[in-house]
Amino acid sequence: MAQQKDKQEKASIATFYYAIAKGANLEPEADSELKEALLRIYPAMDAKWYVTFLKQARALIKYLGHSEGSTDNSYLYAWYDGKPEEIPSSETTTLINKVWDNFTPQQQKMFGSKKDSWNTVDVYMVKKSEESKLERTITLLEKEFNTPGLSPEIYVGTINSFMSQSLKKKTLIPISLKKVTPGALEASLKETNIDVGPDKLTVKEANIETSLRTNFEIFKDGNSLDFNTNSLTTNLNFTSGKYYTPYYWETRMSGNNQKTELKDRVANPTKKLIKAEAQAGSIPVPLMKQLIKEFGRYDLDAHLGSKFSDADKKYWKKIFNDLMKDKTIPKDFGKMTILGNKVTPDQFIDKSFEIDSLSAADVKLLYKVNKSDFSAKLRQKLRQLIIIDTFIKAKKDNTLPDFVGQAYYRAAKMNLSQADLSGPFIKIS
Repeated sequence: MAQQKDKQEKASIATFYYAIAKGANLEPEADSELKEALLRIYPAMDAKWYVTFLKQARALIKYLGHSEGSTDNSYLYAWYDGKPEEIPSSETTTLINKVWDNFTPQQQKMFGSKKDSWNTVDVYMVKKSEESKLERTITLLEKEFNTPGLSPEIYVGTINSFMSQSLKKKTLIPISLKKVTPGALEASLKETNIDVGPDKLTVKEANIETSLRTNFEIFKDGNSLDFNTNSLTTNLNFTSGKYYTPYYWETRMSGNNQKTELKDRVANPTKKLIKAEAQAGSIPVPLMKQLIKEFGRYDLDAHLGSKFSDADKKYWKKIFNDLMKDKTIPKDFGKMTILGNKVTPDQFIDKSFEIDSLSAADVKLLYKVNKSDFSAKLRQKLRQLIIIDTFIKAKKDNTLPDFVGQAYYRAAKMNLSQADLSGPFIKIS
């Protein structure tokens, strides 16, 4: 998978080079030289990826103000993970790689020693006429701010600020890539981490477009006991600055853990919003707990021990019943059945906790199915109640824009304050 991703990234930067330096035609099948180059880089390229590369390039040249079919030899090109293919060496750069390489070990450890955690850039471009000046300025900043006695964050923040200013001027263009959804009319392009600080990324408005849906139905799935969907999903949107961002939220099982994955929603040729194939990002579990603590009223891990007590049962019944009565936001709990029998929230908690307490052998004997990972799924399902309640509290407290926006920004590695140290880039998806 990683090898395929490498080829896709190299094909993207090659398409950018052909579109800008060689004036390639970006209509499908219109430029045989470009397509042959892409196939040399990525022999397994299918029609979807071919169109993705073309749409990415169209979005980029529009951003740069470059006219399709014209040539511009003023840029250098780079792949973050090595040498790009099909681009002459004289037309390449390693500027951002040098920035990362010159971070101290302490600074690199701030990002888990992974350069992608500092800047999620896949490829980048530099103005030829500015490369030497950029390198000189970076060296001066390193000498001034990367000295003993100064906090290591200061230099990282300074470099990020300098790179942000360079991106604004389009002299240094870090680019993060996602596969363009096949049904999308065009690729989207967003500047990310250009301006840091909550005053620059204030979310003014947010909306819950569809019911928060999670099906509380326990049924026999083949030989196993399962929930009829382990996901909590909804469509949301928010407006921040000049950007309107519609996205899809899904909290689901990932192994025995919880994963909250967010996906952009993009316009198809009929202007209808559809879910993007590539995720905008996922919210790390520790951050999800932090968001719930900040905007909600319950702890995401409370009353979820290995065995449920009577106090636990009372706790979850109250939450479930309160959610059922609430009219603040739209919700959908599905059929509310257990093995075909309709149940109330109280009955659901009683019966599911009873099943949870049984051994695998007892479940097999009583229900003729395997218990499998029912216990882990039940706890994730209960956590979804807490997430729904957090949406309700945020709505009542008038903090829904902050909650919806922060969830997206964090998942997409976008800065919210000066203390955040992710590097600037444009995202094409």
